Amino acid sequence: MPLSRTVREICIPLVEYPHVGADARLRDAFVCLREGLTTGHRYRHVLVLNARRELIGILGMRDILRGLFPDYLRSQELGHRAQGPLPDFPSLTLIWAETCQQQCKEAARRPVRAFMGPVPARVGIDDPITKAAYLMVIHDISMLPVTDGPALAGVVRMIDVFNEAARAVLDE
Repeated sequence: MPLSRTVREICIPLVEYPHVGADARLRDAFVCLREGLTTGHRYRHVLVLNARRELIGILGMRDILRGLFPDYLRSQELGHRAQGPLPDFPSLTLIWAETCQQQCKEAARRPVRAFMGPVPARVGIDDPITKAAYLMVIHDISMLPVTDGPALAGVVRMIDVFNEAARAVLDE
């Protein structure tokens, strides 16, 4: 029964998953994700760890791209995760297009801490996959950190949980 298995069976170990230190810059996050793409891994998040290798935040591709925006496109009123209709800034994006190359190089020096999101939930390595599925749906996230006791062991991704559910539904 696929969903009765444990997270351990589909966990991606921390050593294989993109992660950066708390003092990293946005450029470092780009490097981590691009390295994964060149090796065939399509990871969409970068874990942010402190000096004790504890998880302090998560950077998704959207967060990293947001970090490149000039200040006039990153409105404080929108918050980290905007809800509802967004303001229409077409003329401002045209202005940014004129200087984007230079501004992206400068923005890449910004610290990841300023753009990382919180860790909404975690799952234990010996928890059932059903718990991971539940937490992903309830928190509307596509990746969960996996702990083994107090230590960060890796991550479990929505695609892997979905594949386990598909096996159950399709009797594979």
